Amino acid sequence: MNQAPENYGTIKRTGEKALGIIGIVFNVIGIILSIILITSLAGFENSDMHRQMEEDLRNDPMMTSPQEAQMAVDTFNAFIAGFDVVGWVLVILLAISTVFAILAMTKLKSFDKASTAGIFFILAGIFAGILSLTSILFYIAAIMCFVRKPPLREDELMGRSNEPITRNDTVTREDDTPYRPL
Repeated sequence: MNQAPENYGTIKRTGEKALGIIGIVFNVIGIILSIILITSLAGFENSDMHRQMEEDLRNDPMMTSPQEAQMAVDTFNAFIAGFDVVGWVLVILLAISTVFAILAMTKLKSFDKASTAGIFFILAGIFAGILSLTSILFYIAAIMCFVRKPPLREDELMGRSNEPITRNDTVTREDDTPYRPL
């Protein structure tokens, strides 16, 4: 009797793995660049360049009053100070996204856990930013996890099983009516 190979009915998840790896690499690059930017802005706050920019804002001829110039300087300082907090939140979100992507990659190793991997890819995409390039890669990988199914084996395709077929020839009252559907 002709037997199917052992791995018949399984599907390779190379595309999902490739998209996951690319997304993880983008997350790591984003984490590194954010940390570099945060540390450079932290050193910028009390530097000569920072004082020079404040002085240029105060002496700007477009500013009509000293209060307006001070408001511009305060806004500039608030932006610099606020980016520190926002930057660390971005680093934390990207780290969480990377963890979810790694979990999804480990779930792809077992073929019956593809939908769980898809859920992890969606969570990784949400934490990476709703519409960033990284999140779009994770969303595509999640869709591939949900949509791609292993091919049916030959016995499933034909509707056959190893169980013997029994025939029930008993006629019931509903079957004996002359108004049977065609």
